Amino acid sequence: SVVRLAASLLTKLVDSLAPSITSILVQGKQVTLGLFGHEEEVISNPLSPGVIQGIIYSKCSPHGGEREAVLQQELVIHIGWIISNNPELFSGMLKIRVGWIVQAMKHELKIRAGDMPPQDIYQLSPSDIKQLLLDVLQPQQNSRSWLNRRQIDGSLNRTPPGFYDRVWQILERTPNGIVVAGTHLPQQPTLSDMTMYEMNFSLLVENTLKKIVLPEYRQIIVELLMVVAIVLERNPEVDFSDKVDLDGLVKEAFNDFQKDRSRFEGMEKQDDMEAFYKTPPLGKRGTSGYLTKAVMIQLLQGEVKP
Repeated sequence: SVVRLAASLLTKLVDSLAPSITSILVQGKQVTLGLFGHEEEVISNPLSPGVIQGIIYSKCSPHGGEREAVLQQELVIHIGWIISNNPELFSGMLKIRVGWIVQAMKHELKIRAGDMPPQDIYQLSPSDIKQLLLDVLQPQQNSRSWLNRRQIDGSLNRTPPGFYDRVWQILERTPNGIVVAGTHLPQQPTLSDMTMYEMNFSLLVENTLKKIVLPEYRQIIVELLMVVAIVLERNPEVDFSDKVDLDGLVKEAFNDFQKDRSRFEGMEKQDDMEAFYKTPPLGKRGTSGYLTKAVMIQLLQGEVKP
């Protein structure tokens, strides 16, 4: 950590930064640099090492993230190496958001620590950092709680196969578009300006989701979008008459979930959604069931209107 801080203060230039960024871009990904929870800078074209480093420092240092600035440089180099050798570890991740990957690694350290204080990520050696990154990128083990899986997948911004195509199919059936975290994804001109499979559309979807703050909530929204697509596919005769407010649908689903918990388990209502995040998607009283019900109710309400 002292080394990281010293390196940071000297603004040590890492020569491998530029080729590492290029390795990531070549795989059809974008990179964002900056602290989790703060503004990020998107990199979609190769840049010189000095420019990359400038971005990292300008985004990390003002928020007291000197050690983070050095860590992000290390991670960019590790990610460049891993993506060249094991691109499958980044499947479903269109944007490599380095600050969010740090968050995933911090979640992982917390999970490992159990009730003990977690290790400080900034105290780990570069080889331990690389190993932790590899561990986090591995498909989530089934022994994990659903909360932990959602935290990590949400932090990695991982999406299921066919996700962006599904969002396109939803847009085709929602004249007023989709709203989430205060961001509106309109049906038009999106559908007329783009095609289903183009990168720009996928990036637009990612952009729509980027204001979501909590990784586990992001994952629920991704789950919800898959649910909406399936419901629409199975009910070709109905369309959404109004905007699809994803936050509103999650809220409805969560309220329903709470009602069932108080009915079946005598649980008090809570504002905290942790119990919902811990619930598996499938199975009896799974999150997908509640999300599906909320979607169906909104669809049918639209149909009843004169």
